[in-house]
Amino acid sequence: MAQIKKYITKDNQTRYMFNVYVGKHPKTKKNVYRKRQGFRTKKQAQIALANLIKDIEENGLEDQQEITFKELYDLWLKQHRLNTRSSAIGTNRNYIEHRIMPHFKDMLLSDISVAYCQKVLNNWFENGYKSYKTYRKLTTQILRYAVVMELISDNPMSKTILPRKKEADNKLKYYTKDDLEHFFNCVEDNHDYKQLAFFRLLAFTGCRKSEILSLQWKDIDFFNQSIDINKTLAIDENAKVVIQKPKTLDSIRNISIDHETLLILKKWRSIQKIDYFKMGFNSGSDTQFLFTTLKNNIYNPKVANDWLNNIIKTYSLPKITPHHFRHTHASLLLQAGVPIKEVSERLGHKNIKITLEIYSHVMPDEAKETGNKFATFVGF
Repeated sequence: MAQIKKYITKDNQTRYMFNVYVGKHPKTKKNVYRKRQGFRTKKQAQIALANLIKDIEENGLEDQQEITFKELYDLWLKQHRLNTRSSAIGTNRNYIEHRIMPHFKDMLLSDISVAYCQKVLNNWFENGYKSYKTYRKLTTQILRYAVVMELISDNPMSKTILPRKKEADNKLKYYTKDDLEHFFNCVEDNHDYKQLAFFRLLAFTGCRKSEILSLQWKDIDFFNQSIDINKTLAIDENAKVVIQKPKTLDSIRNISIDHETLLILKKWRSIQKIDYFKMGFNSGSDTQFLFTTLKNNIYNPKVANDWLNNIIKTYSLPKITPHHFRHTHASLLLQAGVPIKEVSERLGHKNIKITLEIYSHVMPDEAKETGNKFATFVGF
């Protein structure tokens, strides 16, 4: 007879559970277990166990049909769509269907062991897939759904050991002040004012590329010299570019902007009105997006990478991505003496821990001077 076990939940509540062996499956000949948990009293667990055994004695295990990982994924995806933004679903599907599914697709759930999951995880890591942690997380989520649906008793991927990158592999990339100045000299030499305005905003606000590409002129307050960051660009499940709210409330923010950047934006707005009018578009409305295609449609976010890669290749610049301009902005603000909390709020970080990580990576020279700064301040 199975034992009723007491356990404590994450929110410090007492609950009861059981995991009982109910026999061999008539088709697969594998041992079958049934796990139930979450009972508030031991009596509730005993009644549920008795009912389960009675049901199996009367109806057998023939109806307990095993499914494959692919079949489980299809079930999970339906549920996932109810709880997740379309843009995140598209990203997750790409990860799952290209990296996870080749390893698990036709496997029966009962054949997916901890050892096999560890082998797959190590394979992702050893092949240099930077998103191996995400692959593990998504596989865990899918198999957790099988546990909740009582298709399996436990989650093998959750028991794997995550490989660790060497510390050097995690070094953040950014431009120094001199690098940034040289970069903008190259952008100006490239004679594309739209790109100059875009990269000026990217570097001097610390915003994400998708936040800047979703900006409308109504979001720019020229009088108060500020920008409202209240939306972002994304790719939905059907590969369409969409405008949506930022993922977290911290990302919704109003930030100050310097005078020179405002002048560049004013000039770009004048150029945009003239150029787009020639192409048959009236771009004078406040709802007009700052950066659009020649057909006045919003851009795919990857256009920022294309613009940057072209400039880097043309002028043989150090390789960075659009996101690294956030690191650049943060590092230069910190070097200028701006408080970490203020930098964190400006960048829309969820907490200052992320900002502190940037500080520790990009400001080693400043850290070396900490002792001298203290001695100079106290004066003895």
